[in-house]
Amino acid sequence: MQYRTFGKTNEKVSALGFGTMRLPVVGGDNSKVDESAALRLLQHAVDNGLNYIDTSWPYHGNSLTEGGASEPFVGRALKAIGRDKVFVATKLPIWVVESRADMDVYLDKQLERLQTDYVDFYLVHNIMEPTWRNVVSLGLRDFLDKALESGKIRYAGFSFHDTPQLFQEVSNFYDWSFFQHACNYFDTKFQAGLAGIDEVCGRGLGFVAMEAVLGGMLADQLPQEALDVFAATGIDRSPAGWALRWAWNRPQTSLVLSGMSTMAQVEENLRLVDEALPGSLTPKELEAIETVRAILKSKGPVPCVECGKCSCPKGVDIQQNFTIYNSNHTFRNVPLGCHQYPLMLTAAGHGAELCDGCGECEPMCPEGIAIAKEMPKVAAYFADDGK
Repeated sequence: MQYRTFGKTNEKVSALGFGTMRLPVVGGDNSKVDESAALRLLQHAVDNGLNYIDTSWPYHGNSLTEGGASEPFVGRALKAIGRDKVFVATKLPIWVVESRADMDVYLDKQLERLQTDYVDFYLVHNIMEPTWRNVVSLGLRDFLDKALESGKIRYAGFSFHDTPQLFQEVSNFYDWSFFQHACNYFDTKFQAGLAGIDEVCGRGLGFVAMEAVLGGMLADQLPQEALDVFAATGIDRSPAGWALRWAWNRPQTSLVLSGMSTMAQVEENLRLVDEALPGSLTPKELEAIETVRAILKSKGPVPCVECGKCSCPKGVDIQQNFTIYNSNHTFRNVPLGCHQYPLMLTAAGHGAELCDGCGECEPMCPEGIAIAKEMPKVAAYFADDGK
């Protein structure tokens, strides 16, 4: 197993992290984890050197407010595996926090569910502007200070889903040890983008790369022409393997989270991580990945190049609206939590439905896109559940 120093923490973490958002379930019910099957996967991964387990309050639940089955499963698994063998990461569900006291309540509930006295890596979860403003005003800084002082958490971090501007504000808010952000070859300019990620990594923070395979879309939804590009390299590697290797190839990446639900996925990931040293992809491999990215981007109905030069007085995030709109046309099935328009744009206050057609953005677009015409199409598409 390959290990990397985790930013300011100086902890040696496995470059592969076990994400527990997509564990095997019983009868197709996401809220019922198949614990015997899931434990076999987790035990095998830990036996082969993995030492980072990621969970969260809502994972494997039917509601964002009620606790899901993931944290309790991890708590029971820690008893079988050995708490001292792994680092545990979980997250504060800021969307349900209504007071400073709530922050302590949720952390204490999570410790109880995890059957542990402390969480190694604790993240402020799913930061978007409305929820961020709320928890900051309620005393987030004081909560983090006291949670660290008490030893209930060892390191504080955040996971992010909003604009580059807010990303800078959040990253400067606290003396964070690490952060988590989507990182895949399709979304190089999405949300904070690689530029934002790399700038913050340059300050010494550890970086957890999530959505490396874009919720599975880069694993099992590539068009044949993209598969042909990978096949032409002569390298025997699955589409998921190409995506994971790209994320591991970046020296800024501390670890890549992978949601593994079968033993075959665990075995493949364990095999890949051993060869996935930073900077190990050849120019030929990198060229193939860039060609596939271009093919995928060309499938979208709006020719946005994601340059980020446009802005909107109403707060519409034009680039992200087009990125999500295009990806929902490029891929057949967009899984929950990955390019889901209501979760990423409406909830953050940046959705296309805010566009009033003023056209102030259009002179900024180097591609000459009729943005004021396209935005109502985006809003209508998602108002109709993307049908």
